[in-house]
Amino acid sequence: MTRILGKSFIAAIVLLALLVAPNIVVSLTSDGESKCYGSTSNGRLENGVRLRGLSDDSRKIEVRPYCHLCVIFLRTYVHSKVADTVFYAYSDLDVAGFMKTDWVYGETGLPWGGRFRPHRTHRNGLSVDFMVPLKDGARFPTHPFNRFGYDEEFDASGRGMAGEIDFDAIVAHLASLQKHSKSLGGGIARVILAPDLQDDLFAARPDLRGRIRFNTRQAWVRHDDHYHVDFDFPCAPMPSG
Repeated sequence: MTRILGKSFIAAIVLLALLVAPNIVVSLTSDGESKCYGSTSNGRLENGVRLRGLSDDSRKIEVRPYCHLCVIFLRTYVHSKVADTVFYAYSDLDVAGFMKTDWVYGETGLPWGGRFRPHRTHRNGLSVDFMVPLKDGARFPTHPFNRFGYDEEFDASGRGMAGEIDFDAIVAHLASLQKHSKSLGGGIARVILAPDLQDDLFAARPDLRGRIRFNTRQAWVRHDDHYHVDFDFPCAPMPSG
């Protein structure tokens, strides 16, 4: 029995090492300064960095990834300026009256960019999915049975089984993302959110329509459980061949 337990322990350590190793290798081989190529739908990335939440215990808000296992499998890497933008934006929300909000970031892309299934974009480190925040501090459900949040459904008024979308929180988040991306020399290229939810969003902040570009047609995926943000930082052309 002792021998069996010993072998199981060793196997668990080996498995853990295999899971963690990719992130360690990527971190050690990156100099922290990213370079993007091409577009979000046809591009790649060099020196991608992992998106991070607010891990400091002094923070008043909770920021978490949609799937911890997916983080291990390198699905939350972005351009370094995007990572900084997202971090600074969450830092603003820490003192902006959203301490009870459950903030969840979703998929972004691979450390080297390129094809990122099942997404049609997310290829050059400038795309980030954010799960919709919910009112009254409701926790956004992320588990294997709802594809870690991507199968949650909300009606045209923003109500679903998980709770009610907090449009004020989304507005505050987008405004902060725009502010910090501009301070880093970029901006927001577009935001994708289900068109039938946008009226409530603009009701919360009427000037947002003119400040940030939104999709006007339904995307191939409805985008009611998350809002997709494409950032606008300079990228080099895709190398020919």
